[in-house]
Amino acid sequence: MNTRTAKLLLAILVLFMTLTVINVIIHLFENDYVTETAVAVSASHSISFKGVYVRDEEVLYYDGDGVVGYAVDDGGRLSIGETAAYIYADDKQIQLNERIEAIDSEIAILNKIQNPGTQEISQPAYLSSLIEQAYQDIMFGKEKKDFLALFDAKQEILIYMSTLQYVTDEIDSLSDKIAGLEAEKYELESKLEPPRDSIEVPYSAYFTSRVDGYEGYLDYNKSQELTSSQIKSISDTNETSDGRTPVGKLISGYKWYIVGVVEKTDWLSLGDTVDLYFPSSDNTLVAEIESIRDSDDGNEKIITLVCTDMSHDFVQHRVENVEIQGEEYKGIRISREAIQIRDMEQEVTENGVTSVQTVPVKGVYVKHGEKVDFKKIDPVFSADDYVVSKIVSDSEYVQLYDDTIVGGMSLR
Repeated sequence: MNTRTAKLLLAILVLFMTLTVINVIIHLFENDYVTETAVAVSASHSISFKGVYVRDEEVLYYDGDGVVGYAVDDGGRLSIGETAAYIYADDKQIQLNERIEAIDSEIAILNKIQNPGTQEISQPAYLSSLIEQAYQDIMFGKEKKDFLALFDAKQEILIYMSTLQYVTDEIDSLSDKIAGLEAEKYELESKLEPPRDSIEVPYSAYFTSRVDGYEGYLDYNKSQELTSSQIKSISDTNETSDGRTPVGKLISGYKWYIVGVVEKTDWLSLGDTVDLYFPSSDNTLVAEIESIRDSDDGNEKIITLVCTDMSHDFVQHRVENVEIQGEEYKGIRISREAIQIRDMEQEVTENGVTSVQTVPVKGVYVKHGEKVDFKKIDPVFSADDYVVSKIVSDSEYVQLYDDTIVGGMSLR
């Protein structure tokens, strides 16, 4: 073999080895997959909006002189002919009545504490824990400006502290205190004057002392005609007057509406039952979607929710932030980066006839050691960067803790 031929063969050998090394390096990097472990997750849709309360309301007025004292708390239910408010000569009579009510409440608490079974069942350590919890409830009510909850917590802490004193023998008897309160009550009752007038309700309804001026504007029977601009213009601080003195208002029936403008979405449907949350309080409601209609803005919809629960808190506002929580979905979290579409043969039934057809199937590539397999997914929830796939025992579907490939080799 001459030198020229040897050099040529050597060059070919070097070229072959170089190509082999390059090929190995390319495949080495191609197989450097980026994977993500499929884990269990629960997720739900949610959407927040400004909710406007629309109720069947009638304002009650009083044209005479005097001061109004209410006979029922806001949100209370009255039957036909029952008294919603009394008219007194001045504030002093209202203050006397309020003090008498407070005394009655305190006497009832003291009688409860003095019950013969109290000392046997109430342990100091347990009472101390109840006092601490009641104190936290007071702080929470103050922070939330929830005065009804604040009053309840105050009553509770009074009961627990007095009971603790009683069971630890710091006080022998509450009889003297009860007698003193009864004497004060008797003296106050001697100063009471009968009310000048009373306001009775003409039909069964809920009552609230709060009147905001929207009672005539927000027609209960025309809630479906409200436009998005009208809804957005309504506030919770509107105060109007036509010259007459409103005493409060009646809310008829059990059904009322929450109307709002929401972002256009595909997971809310007519007739759905949804859970409503109110970030400003601990209240929750179950409501039904009565309508979803077009808004002035193509990216928004006007939603009407029908509710049947009424309470003190809900009659204190006309507008409140509302959050709709959708159904909770549980399954396997799949990154959108991992999702691929692959043509596969599947059994398809059309018009009662089953045949095998090639159809696009959504799934992921799963790495098992050096082997890569395609696994199908069954999405039940979709978010911006992931989907939740239903857990299916079939081995053709992705399973919990599979290593799904989200990057690396270009998958075909």
